Amino acid sequence: MAKPAVPSVFRALLGAVKICAICGGLFATVLALMSIVGAFAQSGWLRLGVALIVAVGLPLLVVDRLLPEDARESAAGLPTDLLALIWLAFPLIFVVALHTTTRPLLLREADRLTAAGWGNVAAGAYWIARGAVTTPPTAPRAKPPVTARPDAAPRRTPRDAGVKRPDGRGPDAGPARPTERTPAQLFKENAPSVVTISVSMAHGTGGGTGFIIDRDGTIATNHHVVGEAATVRVKLYDGTWVDDVELLTSDDKVDLALLQIHTKSSLRPVVLGDSDKITVGERVISIGNPLGLEHTITDGLVSARRMWEGKPMIQMSAPVSPGNSGGPLFNMRAEVIGVTTAQLGGPWARAQNLNLAVPANVLKKQIKPSYPGRKKVGADRSVPNTW
Repeated sequence: MAKPAVPSVFRALLGAVKICAICGGLFATVLALMSIVGAFAQSGWLRLGVALIVAVGLPLLVVDRLLPEDARESAAGLPTDLLALIWLAFPLIFVVALHTTTRPLLLREADRLTAAGWGNVAAGAYWIARGAVTTPPTAPRAKPPVTARPDAAPRRTPRDAGVKRPDGRGPDAGPARPTERTPAQLFKENAPSVVTISVSMAHGTGGGTGFIIDRDGTIATNHHVVGEAATVRVKLYDGTWVDDVELLTSDDKVDLALLQIHTKSSLRPVVLGDSDKITVGERVISIGNPLGLEHTITDGLVSARRMWEGKPMIQMSAPVSPGNSGGPLFNMRAEVIGVTTAQLGGPWARAQNLNLAVPANVLKKQIKPSYPGRKKVGADRSVPNTW
């Protein structure tokens, strides 16, 4: 008795599912194996080569040994079925069953891929590992010559000792390094540059923090503060509400946005520093509006420089709460070195003061001479904010 024919549409569907399983499973298998090899070798091509040999060669050997010759002829699709099963089973065991052990391996591999410029592949590794915070690999940094530093004066020699310029500094001295402030001085100077942002969205209301970066009224904040806003209002330090607000640009990939307000009030911009020069352990100050408590100052340390979901971040111990998002993170020379962005783990995590800020140099790349996509956003005074 002849076997009933399988409908061609059903066969095509099964074939498509098998192709997806083979491609996706092989990709995940190779990433998993690269993360294992990465514990012993740093070379990207070596990791990839070993992973491919094991991921492809070993399953083919298993299929060749398990299937007798007559089985291959009677069921032409059986070898590929077994390959799909192997390439799906291994990543599932590696990622799900052994999650606690293998997650750090995958995250370190994702950081290595990011550092090597394989951003799309790294994104897949972060997704498989369910994106957590980890320290990127750091190569030894060459110490620059002392004379190459633009912010430091050369050491005076006996030859020019006692010879000073009219301003009292040595004849070959470079630009003066900004003076460090106390937290009280820093707050007094920079609190007027910090604003409160109130937004209304389709699903409710909310708010955050921003800071003025030029005298034209440009304000930096986070994308997640204003990205879905139907209306936006900005409150200045003196209590003035500004309803004339434009969204200049908003980029969810780096979680940054720029607004522009139009007001007759006098505006005091911050000074943007060089976030590449920050050092782990230096003291930082955050000014923001946690839970709507406007212009709250907190302090902490730069805890680390990290990659988070493929993006460079400053990890800090300065406390962060809902409403702080978009606020400035200052060094003690009153320079903005970051934009306060995230509280890791959320309120229910068993962790304290694990917070992130977008580096100021990433923000500088968002600042353009013009913004063709700028648009007006309205203001709704009828609904109070929730934080």
